[in-house]
Amino acid sequence: DSILASAAETRINLSANVNMMNLEVFVLFQEWREANELVRKADNIRLLLPSTFASVRYTFLEALTYLKSAQSAPGWKKRQMKKRALKTLHLIQRWAKNGNV
Repeated sequence: DSILASAAETRINLSANVNMMNLEVFVLFQEWREANELVRKADNIRLLLPSTFASVRYTFLEALTYLKSAQSAPGWKKRQMKKRALKTLHLIQRWAKNGNV
């Protein structure tokens, strides 16, 4: 049983790392639509990333993706993306204020 639990946990962590790497590639090549879809699909993988550096990097890329998506989105979708970006940026600011970044 413990072997199966460990394998399942490893698979989830591997998936979170792969999603983070995919997000980095999408942002690097400015494929904002794909990056936005990945962020929405991945939900909150910060909880699954093993190191703090990886979660901070993902959070920054998530905020950047939301901001770029807000630039090209119309009306209410623009407000929704901007709200998500600001929420993520406030999270980074809280980390910095507490000395965690």
